[in-house]
Amino acid sequence: MRVKSFCALVFALAVGVGVGVGDGALAADLPVKAPIYSAAPVESSWAGLYVGVALGGKWTDAKWTTTQLVDPPAAAFGTAVIDASSPDRFRPAAFRVGGYAGYNWQTGPWVYGLEIDAAWSDASDTHAGVPGCRIECAVGFPGPGVDSSVIRALWDVSLRPRVGYLVTPETLVYGTGGVAWQSIEVSGTCANTLADPVCLISPPFAVKTQTDRHVLTGWTIGGGIERKFGAWLLRGEYRYSDFGNVSGVLFAGQPSADPGSDAVHYSVSTRTHTATLGLAYKF
Repeated sequence: MRVKSFCALVFALAVGVGVGVGDGALAADLPVKAPIYSAAPVESSWAGLYVGVALGGKWTDAKWTTTQLVDPPAAAFGTAVIDASSPDRFRPAAFRVGGYAGYNWQTGPWVYGLEIDAAWSDASDTHAGVPGCRIECAVGFPGPGVDSSVIRALWDVSLRPRVGYLVTPETLVYGTGGVAWQSIEVSGTCANTLADPVCLISPPFAVKTQTDRHVLTGWTIGGGIERKFGAWLLRGEYRYSDFGNVSGVLFAGQPSADPGSDAVHYSVSTRTHTATLGLAYKF
């Protein structure tokens, strides 16, 4: 009995060991899945220098106010009075083409930097008569006749900081504001005839034109959205600019004119709206 019991125990152990070895071999033969590692998200870099071109439009709102009419010959018939045609609004608008350059820094989703832009536009608005002397600024001298007045908006420049937020790694929404400069011309034309209350007679000219050129300094503010395609930056932007008031005198001291005569003192306030599409390359 003892021998049979011992043999049964040995047999049981042998079977158990065999099963264990077999299981290990089977386990070794099973394929093992490689561990899955999630790649760290790649942050889109907006930092660096960029240079671009911009195309769009510029709309100018200029208000001409005549502040004084100096016309001693007309004063002989009564003092010259600024009539209801002053103030007058001029709204020159035209295509605008320019370039810009800047540098960005980035902190997480925030992008900030400094940008300069310069653009050319040639927009003018011509009105009949001279504001303040278009209806009847002196008794017996009615109507504008052949007189005319023009405001022309030309080049502009700005220097601005920008601050933006990345709504996606490739899409930036930003605001911008700073100092701006605007070139404008203020012109008047009048006939050298006794019937013209602005020029009266100053021969030998049939008509005379005087143009004052001003470079205005003001402020600008706006914003836009910019999309990154590799190294290319595509944007749409709107800006409003205010250049305050500028004063001048037309027709004063013209050749053959009496001293102090033929003068129109004016003040012009200027504001602009610009809307552009830009494409830049980031280095």
